[in-house]
Amino acid sequence: MRVGNIVRPCPVVQVTDSVGKAAEAIRKSGCPILPVLQDGMVVGMIDEDALLSVSLNSHREARVGDLMRPVISPISPDTPLSYAAWLMKTQGLSALPIVGMDGKLQGMVTIADVVSALLRGLRPSRIGGMATPFGVYLTTGNHRGGVGDFALITTGVVMAVCLILARVLVLAALYLTDTILRPIFGASYGAGFFISYLTGFGVTPFPFVLDILPWIEILLFFTLMKLLPLTGYHGAEHQVVHAIEQGEDLTPEAVLRMPLEHPRCGTNLAALAILVSMALFSNISPAAKIALVFTAALFWRQLGMWLQRIFTVKKPKLHQLKSGLKAGEELLMRFQHQPFRPLPLIGQFWNMGFLQVLSGAWVVLWGANQIANTFGLPRFLF
Repeated sequence: MRVGNIVRPCPVVQVTDSVGKAAEAIRKSGCPILPVLQDGMVVGMIDEDALLSVSLNSHREARVGDLMRPVISPISPDTPLSYAAWLMKTQGLSALPIVGMDGKLQGMVTIADVVSALLRGLRPSRIGGMATPFGVYLTTGNHRGGVGDFALITTGVVMAVCLILARVLVLAALYLTDTILRPIFGASYGAGFFISYLTGFGVTPFPFVLDILPWIEILLFFTLMKLLPLTGYHGAEHQVVHAIEQGEDLTPEAVLRMPLEHPRCGTNLAALAILVSMALFSNISPAAKIALVFTAALFWRQLGMWLQRIFTVKKPKLHQLKSGLKAGEELLMRFQHQPFRPLPLIGQFWNMGFLQVLSGAWVVLWGANQIANTFGLPRFLF
């Protein structure tokens, strides 16, 4: 591996800058040493020790150029990590500037970067992921591991099928209810629940029932999801993400100790959407709607964690855990090879997987609506 694979962006200071500016740049960046530029070229380095000596002597008017350490020799992006490690150790440097063939600064590597890369310990600070019927998918946005795009599309397909099944179950229950109640109420029964809910028109003896049916569909959707193997892969995904973000080794024993729920799970956003929908579309009093808005603002994440615990994750089986471990190992291998890999914003968005999932769901729902139109029925969903 070369230092160019792990180079990171860093702030710079000029030879004419004040030591105060350099000290603040170090504090804000967290880098213990900064490159010093003159006419766009790296001419030296300034570190915390040099600035500490100045602060003790109250030489606040000193310039960076008075304190900088000259660069021993330029380090190119093609320099092997092992040589960078040797140079840091022999020269007592905590970081090295990386300079391109044109002499321009490309970034910097620290001792921690080099050591972690050599020992295969580099970890992304944040990871996203998704569960699919074929296994676990993980991504940093710039890197990805696990199953591919087709598997992500099938996740959307499965979710759409669960939505359709939830609607079918509700309609079947309404049809059965109409069959039982119509002889009892006679003409006063009106159009009945089935027609009123399916078309949005009609009169029923109990109109409030129609208001709660969408929430029953949502409950059925989550219940159907809970029954699928997808939720086991979802649990494995969360446990692997926790393990990587906490710096744990990717072993079955370490991963199984991790929580099944994750605070950044998309289920939390679903909880927020449910609360907002209840506030906007339910036939409840304005005071109750305001209360729901405050509840959504304050407790949507807690509700999301509860939804995860009850409906969307479960303890993974062995093959599901192995899928999560494989995805994590692939992601880390690619990240460690090029942790600061640049990728256009559209590429990062694609790697998040949302477009693939939405496309799979859209195809199924579009197909359901086409079938409904063929038989002269109202749009089945959306």
